Amino acid sequence: MRKTFLVIFLVLLGSTNLFSQTFTFVTIDPNPVYGDTGDQIKSHAVVHNLTNNTIPITISVINRSVTAGWDSIGFCTWVNCYAAGYYSHTENLHTNTYDTFYVYFYPYNIPGSGSCTVTMTNQSTTISHDFAVVANPIGIKKISTIVKDFALSQNYPNPFNPATKINFSIPKSDYVDLRVYDLLGREVEVLTSQYLIAGEYEVEFDARNLSSGMYYYRLRTGDNIAVKKMTLVK
Repeated sequence: MRKTFLVIFLVLLGSTNLFSQTFTFVTIDPNPVYGDTGDQIKSHAVVHNLTNNTIPITISVINRSVTAGWDSIGFCTWVNCYAAGYYSHTENLHTNTYDTFYVYFYPYNIPGSGSCTVTMTNQSTTISHDFAVVANPIGIKKISTIVKDFALSQNYPNPFNPATKINFSIPKSDYVDLRVYDLLGREVEVLTSQYLIAGEYEVEFDARNLSSGMYYYRLRTGDNIAVKKMTLVK
């Protein structure tokens, strides 16, 4: 009898803790979010009121960090948007609603990264999530966002001296690795090795410190690989 009472008590205690939570706060974007320099980069979440009443949610943006030269961090609730400097605010969350929240970063034309922690609180419920973004590309130029296929173009000019340009296209966001090798298979230079969003890109290869001859350049993503050759003539 005593054991049965203890089990019932523990079940009720667990249920009380479960139902004391008044809202949920869930991120829906990958962390970090990758975007282009020159564009606002957003990281989204959803907030859900679990009660039958309108409740106040206190929002705090802490642990803020951005690359030098970026605009400061802002955020938008289901009611209003708040620019840099407004890092704590309280909004009413209506009954049984799913509302969007997002943090935004503006990198201007400076590659880099930004991050922060957002804490939401109501009564006994406090939930925190980290938000981060990365502004690409670094060292390469984006030509277009409309791409259908994976492709590695012939460098131009070719033959070249001392520099040449290489274009490539990726139809979906992926980790991209582009490297140059000599005829013996030795790595000469890493042109890019980073996560990029879908699009067509251009990268410049400067070979002023290399000897005349033939070289290979290889593009690799998660699902694809392509190799082409080029000739340096001094």
